[in-house]
Amino acid sequence: MSRTMKTQCTGCGRLMPIGMKCNCRNRNKPKKEPNEVDKLRNSHRWKRKKRPHIIKRDLGYCQRCYIKYGIIESSKLTVHHILPASKYPELFFEDSNLVTLCDTCNKQLGINEQLDFDWVVPNDYEYNF
Repeated sequence: MSRTMKTQCTGCGRLMPIGMKCNCRNRNKPKKEPNEVDKLRNSHRWKRKKRPHIIKRDLGYCQRCYIKYGIIESSKLTVHHILPASKYPELFFEDSNLVTLCDTCNKQLGINEQLDFDWVVPNDYEYNF
């Protein structure tokens, strides 16, 4: 008795022999339209201006790792929205709602509406759009 290696269809979940394509109707679903937050996140203003500015403002390291654990983590940096962008898109570019975190800390905080460490927005910088 020979066993055939199988993989799961990402559309319907059916097990298929490797190399075969599932012909379910979910496999080729059209991509969803980008929402308001997706558009903001892909904008020039975010990618080229605001995000780099916040990382520079926070000295290029994860503020949570530094304040909570005393570690300087400067790889895989993200800019975290303290109040989630999905609920508060009007605060998307607001400096006081943004903090630099590493990818791990960003995922751990998720969409909590508060930080689990004592962080104060630096006010000794000036930046104009």
